Amino acid sequence: VVLILCGGVLCAAWYFVGDIEIDRDFPKTDSELGVNSAEVHDETITNIALFGIDSRTHDDQGHADAFMILSIDNKHNKLKLISILRDSKVEIEGYGQSKITNSYWWGSAPLAIKTLNQNFNMNVRDYVRVNFDQLADVIDAVGGVEIDVTAEELEEINFHMHGLGIYDSDLYETGMVTLTGNQAVSYARIRNVGTDIARAGRQQEVLEAMLAAVGKKSAIDYPSLVSQMSQYVETSLSYQEMISLATVLLGKDINLSTYTIPSEEENAVGGSNGTAWVWQYDLEAAGDHIHRIIYEDGE
Repeated sequence: VVLILCGGVLCAAWYFVGDIEIDRDFPKTDSELGVNSAEVHDETITNIALFGIDSRTHDDQGHADAFMILSIDNKHNKLKLISILRDSKVEIEGYGQSKITNSYWWGSAPLAIKTLNQNFNMNVRDYVRVNFDQLADVIDAVGGVEIDVTAEELEEINFHMHGLGIYDSDLYETGMVTLTGNQAVSYARIRNVGTDIARAGRQQEVLEAMLAAVGKKSAIDYPSLVSQMSQYVETSLSYQEMISLATVLLGKDINLSTYTIPSEEENAVGGSNGTAWVWQYDLEAAGDHIHRIIYEDGE
């Protein structure tokens, strides 16, 4: 989503991004965001939180069903997408230990980013948020996404759409197929095929496929694309910051690498904490791992 926004903003300028909802009240100080002042800071790297929110009625805050860090690494000419599993057990200020997804439910983006920074010793200062049902419209705007779908996944995709009252978009093919917005969102929501790690992988696949779809479009298509997408996105980035990021992203062959925390390195243990199923692992070690990915260009 950030890639599409930033790429389009440069071409579309102010007129086309006028509908993007800018969170002008988002906190900026280290204390408000839980940033350690001694934290590594590299002017060539920008870290942004991506939240995929599951609030189907839009009457509640929603949980962060997709909880990611997008690191824009101009030093190594790379994009790094790091998924934090939504069931990771962390300390949430004011609430004690709970799943990291609950931080968004309890305090929206400010508490979610503060939780991310405090538990993993990060310096994330901005975010982009899209609701999952709105993401369907974003995907349709780019012409759909190409995904390799298994028979098990096909069944789950249709099951999820039926659960939302969508009966006219059933998928009938497996293998590499172009998914519509509703189909792709249902794919990203699958829980019953593989582990939570597999689910995070599917979310990453959808974002990678969106990037590929945008890459196939001509620059003259960007203004119209951004105009369609802007109504579905909320961000703490200013117009100036989006344009600045766009100058980094456009005109370069930037590679996207994906990672999931916890990985095998963290030796995570999954199980019930008495009230819910959670992933438990060494958060300090996980933070060190994330730092190596972002700042040392290594896994």
